[in-house]
Amino acid sequence: MITCAENSGSIAYSLKNLSASWGNNTVLRNITLDIPYGMVSLIGPNGSGKSTFLRVLAGLMGYSGSVVLHGREVRNITRRKFARTVSVVMSSKTLKLSYPFSVREIIAMGRLPYRGIFSRLTRNDEAVIARSAEILGITGFLDRDIMTLSDGERQLAFIACALAQDTGTILLDEPTSCLDPDRSAKVFALMKTLADGGKCIVAAVHDINASLPYSDRYIALKSGRIISHGRKISGDVLRELYGTNFTAYHNDERNDEMWRALPE
Repeated sequence: MITCAENSGSIAYSLKNLSASWGNNTVLRNITLDIPYGMVSLIGPNGSGKSTFLRVLAGLMGYSGSVVLHGREVRNITRRKFARTVSVVMSSKTLKLSYPFSVREIIAMGRLPYRGIFSRLTRNDEAVIARSAEILGITGFLDRDIMTLSDGERQLAFIACALAQDTGTILLDEPTSCLDPDRSAKVFALMKTLADGGKCIVAAVHDINASLPYSDRYIALKSGRIISHGRKISGDVLRELYGTNFTAYHNDERNDEMWRALPE
């Protein structure tokens, strides 16, 4: 686990003239962009299209244009092959569970691409499940009903499932929105470690100060268009993105730059 067999080059996704719609509402508009391996923060205001962007990368909705993953068009990759290549952690707000799965069963779902749906877990599967739970600090919850957990604990179980899936790419939609600050920092630090190990991590986030210090790159999305992307963000980009001024300040503990909005 935590290896990457797919990383044969520096680019994970290559997008060309990508557009996507919900019904008659065009959400993403003519996006052309290469997404490299590493930790990428997808930022933007509410309604900018971040979740739709991730859904397209995850092969969960239709699109026009081209979305190429590891040299193959996403719409042409078999679901089994795709599930061995990309894991997805959707926002806990969009995940509605109606069956009382245990946390162990939730994490075990990450092993489905490697076995039949009715086959027994192997020793390796069990080891991967246990290690994923340990990494996320939820070993004590393995036999708990997922419905009895807090939103934050449930989110950690879904992230552990993505780890157990052991893919070269992980897509996350607001992965820390329900987590306390310490857990949030640990999750982003973990994603950075995975990215440094050769994975492509794309996380849609609201808290730029929580994610950007761990990111190799950012993508700034507004009204379905990419207004900026790169390694180091600026106050000008943040002002255009969120419609207000920002001031930068230095975080001595982490030795990095952080941003504070200045409401007008």
